[in-house]
Amino acid sequence: MANVDPEYKFICIDVGDYGKNSDGGIFETSAMGRKFANETMNIPTNRPLADENEEIPCVLIGDEAFTLSPYLTRPFPYRQARNDNSKERFNYHLCRARRLVENAFLILPHKWRLFFRPLEVKVQTATKLVKAGCVLHNLLRTRNTDEQFLHLQENSNTYSFTSS
Repeated sequence: MANVDPEYKFICIDVGDYGKNSDGGIFETSAMGRKFANETMNIPTNRPLADENEEIPCVLIGDEAFTLSPYLTRPFPYRQARNDNSKERFNYHLCRARRLVENAFLILPHKWRLFFRPLEVKVQTATKLVKAGCVLHNLLRTRNTDEQFLHLQENSNTYSFTSS
């Protein structure tokens, strides 16, 4: 589970639960979810959008599996939105924004091929690998050197980083 910025950089991640579980349930019991619920997560204050005066809160975007809350929004249910153009448009834009997280996670295996297959390691090791992958991903995104700086060389079952 993660929050990302518009540059596909991970802002906050919560690693360690099984992917077969409901995202909404995982979020509610995660450290990240509890911090949002308890209002102890360090999030930006409300501020106006460009050329607007009304302050807008920063919120998380979830899918239908998540519970609607003051800090989390999700699409309107299909039955409500199908005959309402404004709700359909809202859902479209919300889902486009949510794809940033999905795309960030799709970038990871293309940089580090070990994420293309199930990790056959202890849970603690898998957690560390995912966290390390996210940190390295952010480093590359920050330096804007995706292809120029680090390349993954796959030699049998070992992985090493080499400069190009």
